[in-house]
Amino acid sequence: MNSSNGSIPASGVTDDALAGVKAFLFDLDGTVTQDGRVPASSLAAMELLQAAGILTLAVTGRPAGWCDLIARWWPVDAVIGENGAFCFARRGDGRITRDWFCETSDDGRARLTAIADDTLSLAPNLAHAADNAWRACDIAVDFAEDVDGPTLDDAERVRARFAEAGAIAKTSSIHVNAWFGDHDKKTTACQVLATRFGIAEPDQAAQIAYIGDAPNDEPMFAAFPLSFGVAGVRRFLPVMTAHPAEIAKGDEAAGFAEIANRLLAARKIRPA
Repeated sequence: MNSSNGSIPASGVTDDALAGVKAFLFDLDGTVTQDGRVPASSLAAMELLQAAGILTLAVTGRPAGWCDLIARWWPVDAVIGENGAFCFARRGDGRITRDWFCETSDDGRARLTAIADDTLSLAPNLAHAADNAWRACDIAVDFAEDVDGPTLDDAERVRARFAEAGAIAKTSSIHVNAWFGDHDKKTTACQVLATRFGIAEPDQAAQIAYIGDAPNDEPMFAAFPLSFGVAGVRRFLPVMTAHPAEIAKGDEAAGFAEIANRLLAARKIRPA
């Protein structure tokens, strides 16, 4: 579903289709967060979804160190982090199982760091992301989290420089993430859903819903027909080739709660 002007058809996703959803997957930054923080409404929505029997999986570009805490403390069944590099899943006994889908080496890490260093000259105020210290498989360049000034065009130049150097790079609402390997949010999510949660790939289109906000969500928008964007995704649509099937009225956490409530209502459960 493509657009050149940031618009998208309003027909979107029907409530009847949402009634069959078994798992709700979601991005974090700009989707679950509100102004850079996680409001109680987002965590409450996750709890209600779990209580309704809907699996909750965070799918994020954030680092392994953060994802370990999220898997332990948040009302989620699993966290896929660093754009598909790994999955940390909570077992029935509360312990965490870790599955890795990336290949790491000291040489690869050094190459990524060198490329990232090179990108910082592309625009004023670009910086290494503050959370790089807790990353296991990728590296991130900050253009909008802790810095002011860089534009989306600057972020695209950073992404292109990584790609020219042979890395995979994706742009989120705050960072450009880069890595070596063939994994992304979609490949890992599909595998985890099948092997850990018993939702076979042929069934995933009808049983999985996803919500995100940025170009690094494109693999998920392309894979899952029941896909949503929060309102802020509109600013990225002109540079995206895969769009969500529907865009929420609300932005960030408000949009997340809006779609979570639709899922609950489709199950005939009182929304939050």
